[in-house]
Amino acid sequence: MAARQPLAEGLGVFSSARRFFSQLFSQPSSSPIQIQPVTSYKGEAAVIFSREEADRLASPFRWALVGKFSHGRPSLEDIRKFLATLNLRDHVSVGLLDYRHVLIKCSTEVDFNRLWTRGIWQLGRFPMRVFRWTRDFHVQKESSLAPVWVTLPALPVHFFDKHSLFSILSLVGKPLFLDTATAAGTRPSVAKVCVEVDLVKPICSRVWVAVEGETGFWQQIVIEDLPSYCSKCWRVGHAVGDCKREGFASRQVPKRIAVASQVPQAAADSKQIEEVSVKETQGTSKLREEDPLPVLMLTLAGESFTKGLHLSEGVDAAAP
Repeated sequence: MAARQPLAEGLGVFSSARRFFSQLFSQPSSSPIQIQPVTSYKGEAAVIFSREEADRLASPFRWALVGKFSHGRPSLEDIRKFLATLNLRDHVSVGLLDYRHVLIKCSTEVDFNRLWTRGIWQLGRFPMRVFRWTRDFHVQKESSLAPVWVTLPALPVHFFDKHSLFSILSLVGKPLFLDTATAAGTRPSVAKVCVEVDLVKPICSRVWVAVEGETGFWQQIVIEDLPSYCSKCWRVGHAVGDCKREGFASRQVPKRIAVASQVPQAAADSKQIEEVSVKETQGTSKLREEDPLPVLMLTLAGESFTKGLHLSEGVDAAAP
């Protein structure tokens, strides 16, 4: 049997490299949107995404959180080790946003709710406040979204069903899950649900509940430990009238303005007015360490903090 002829020097290496390089361009795109055309805004180049496209881009981060350290920060490795001690149900990734913010990306809603509703986690000597990530996040602005416990005293017991409670409390915010006693029906005197609320919007104190063709009743809604929010300094913990901080008008927070995308006239009629984030920058904050697990960042995201919110052993009650 003839011996196999050796390949010319380097031929095998370059052949493999060519195959690998070609595979990079043969894989189908996994992007949820198409490449956007370049247009203009006030005489300068611009790229404008629709709200639907922005929502699709943000979809992988629907269970993402922002951890904020106000007085020093442990290393990323220490943060990951701490999260590993919590015995979460699935994988959680951690990446650095800036020197005091980290992005925590959960794989399940159960882990997301557990981390978020705690409000504050103590990592050694470093307290970490936890906020919900949203696509308008900015490190200088805490969002007004917060998880709070809402109780419905004297609610008829047949309305303790999860979907019934979610329907009643949808007027307050986005219901997240029931507490254990409500889910098990062991405390018929009051129903208790964790609800995501917007602290800058009014929250109703009662809701009319009725059965079609029958007499209804007003159901009282009680919010436990509702945090205050300051729309002047964009911080959770105090109201605008109690704000003692000055000079926040000069903070580098992007302005949100509505603009019409300036595209060729043939396509202009089909374009809707979109929001464009215009950021006035005066330098870039340097990261204190390189993140070994880079994470995808959209434009801006949001945070929220629940003051005094106590974590209950809840049950997963995600809406179908």
